[in-house]
Amino acid sequence: MGLAYQSLRRCTARLLQATVLLCALGVAVFGQEVYRFGVGDVLQVSVFGQPDLSGRFAIGSDGAIRYPRLGRVMMLGLMPEEASQRIAEGLAGRIPADHTVTIDVLSHAPVFVTGDVQTPGRYEYRPGMIVLELVALGGGLRRPASPVTGAALQLLTLRQDSADQKLIRWSQRIERIRLEAEIRGVAFDGRDLLAADAPADMVAAEVALYKVRTDALAAQAEAADAQRRTLDQEIAALQESLRLHDRDLELIQQDVSATQQLADQGLTAHSRLRDSQRQQSALKRDRLEVIGFLARARQNRLDVDQRAAAFLEARAAENAAALRAAELAIVRTEQRIASLAASMEAASDDLETGSLRQIPAATYAVVRSTNAGANQIAVGEHDRLRPGDILEVDRHLAEPDMAARAAIR
Repeated sequence: MGLAYQSLRRCTARLLQATVLLCALGVAVFGQEVYRFGVGDVLQVSVFGQPDLSGRFAIGSDGAIRYPRLGRVMMLGLMPEEASQRIAEGLAGRIPADHTVTIDVLSHAPVFVTGDVQTPGRYEYRPGMIVLELVALGGGLRRPASPVTGAALQLLTLRQDSADQKLIRWSQRIERIRLEAEIRGVAFDGRDLLAADAPADMVAAEVALYKVRTDALAAQAEAADAQRRTLDQEIAALQESLRLHDRDLELIQQDVSATQQLADQGLTAHSRLRDSQRQQSALKRDRLEVIGFLARARQNRLDVDQRAAAFLEARAAENAAALRAAELAIVRTEQRIASLAASMEAASDDLETGSLRQIPAATYAVVRSTNAGANQIAVGEHDRLRPGDILEVDRHLAEPDMAARAAIR
């Protein structure tokens, strides 16, 4: 009974393998291409009940994987069912017959596109991918710079540059008018510029700058005036103190003279004379100190005037230099606008007389690794790719139609 049961199980397993193979053949017959392994694919091999024989295996450049107990097993070009059968046959007699082997693809080798595409490089492979799909992933065919297209783009660029230069000219003109107003000390509100269709945002910016600078100048002048008033009061107080000292010195001098006469006549003690003389010396020292304070106050008053004048001179020099730079920039901008106008006229002529080149159709070739090595294969737009393929796209952009080139000249 046990032998019959085992025989039945072996027959069932072979029947299942045959059914899988027939299904794969049927898919190929009805036009659905079955995927075949390629170099760089990562396979998940699962053996039921045998974890030591299950795992991930990458197909190397030789088209094979390194598998436990079997060593090197060729996988390149096999379908999943064929690969499972090859592993199962290799393990026959080493594992129970009813332990099935399944193989799935975890990841594919990438594909590459080079040549006349917008974005050459490496892309992820998708089973069933065709040439046009990879070209689309690469951004499509590289577009030639035809005479008409080039002239049109050049004309658009020149027009944009001309518009930008005109805006720059407006900015420079508004700056010049603002500087002239600062130099002459007149008001600047930008109304005349707005009436002349000057950009409102540029006028507003220069008016705001004018206000900031004039407010700073007024604040500087007000601070200088406040310092002058303070110093003038200090100078006046020191001068009054000096007059009082002079008056006190006159009185003390009279007192000293009188005391001297009395002391000479013996009518008073000499100590009183010395006290008067000490008072006279102290007043003289105080007077000298007041004179020093007065000199410093006058010097500070002079420093305030000099700083205020230096600030005004620096502002005037700054405005003069900025005005010269603005006038020079306006001249250069005018020259640039004139040059752009001439270039636009030439580009317009080229656009009217140019003609499109006739570009040959793109050709495609695939560099593919096989057991025999790398081969270059000519392919069409709808041909299928394999993992690891390198697609070369040639649009023959270096071969323009000679008649069109002569017509352009």
